[in-house]
Amino acid sequence: MKVAILGAGAMGSALTIPYSEKNEVVLWGTEYDVPILEKIRRGEKHPRIDERVAVNDILNPDELDKALNADILVIAVSTEGVMPIFEQISDSLKDQVIITLAKGFIDEGEILTIPQAIWHERKDLKRNIAAITGPSIAKEVAKKLPTHVVYSSLGDRTLKVVKEYLETDYYRISLTHDIVGCETASALKNVYSIAIAWIRGIESRKGNVTMNNLKGIIVTQALREIGTLVRANGGKTETVYDLTGIGDLIATFRGGRNGMLGELLGKGYDIDSALKELERRGVGVVEGYVNAERAYRLAETLDHKGKLKMEELPLLEGINDVLYNGKDAEEVIHDLF
Repeated sequence: MKVAILGAGAMGSALTIPYSEKNEVVLWGTEYDVPILEKIRRGEKHPRIDERVAVNDILNPDELDKALNADILVIAVSTEGVMPIFEQISDSLKDQVIITLAKGFIDEGEILTIPQAIWHERKDLKRNIAAITGPSIAKEVAKKLPTHVVYSSLGDRTLKVVKEYLETDYYRISLTHDIVGCETASALKNVYSIAIAWIRGIESRKGNVTMNNLKGIIVTQALREIGTLVRANGGKTETVYDLTGIGDLIATFRGGRNGMLGELLGKGYDIDSALKELERRGVGVVEGYVNAERAYRLAETLDHKGKLKMEELPLLEGINDVLYNGKDAEEVIHDLF
């Protein structure tokens, strides 16, 4: 198969390594990726995964059309970039498998998962879309460390293709048709990972005291609320207690960007200072911050439809208060527990 990865960020670039074991791989970069493309062409390691990518060709921003004859297209940009990229390629798409990486909600007047937003534009591609969820830190994928993810799709052929051509002995793939549940849970784990990581920051703030009891409480509450939202949005409960939910939640709050943001907030940073500190460290888009407001609006919509009650989601309320209303994370934890 020929696989084209659209976006040269950390995860898109990391996936060139397992994908290249059975396939021809090309990597296309956006205008924001140009410095990275130059490093790759010089044979240097990708700066965000500390490994060399494994590609047959590298395409510049003005060469997007050259990527579109691939059998598998991977949209590997941030949530905000998915639909602009899709709109550029939509008219050229035929029967390719299309894989999305971003974990978030899209605001199309209503709050949608990324696959739902794509289906809205091209209903005929509904069974061609697959989404990747589960514990998957880009650096670990690039270093061939054990990774087990979930590919979800409504299409049986799509699931067969990704399993046969993209799985390796270190990059394992489970399959499910619950794409809405997977994408809802995956977007929410970014949001809730921020809150779970508050505890690390609070521990530091209190002189490195250990607060494992509180971690257990807040992780349990996060999973309870994610389950409530996934069910209300049309997904399956079991998705939350598998790799997509609890598995990815652990990886994200311990090692991801959302966890880094949460830790800073727990230490007492306000949101503006925390985001500036992450920018100083060279950290990219924090999906959980962008999506927390949308998750809250989705919850309100589901409440209005009678599918849940907002009082079932006190932690989401607290996250919203810290990120958008200037409340201190430790104060929210105190109020909750």
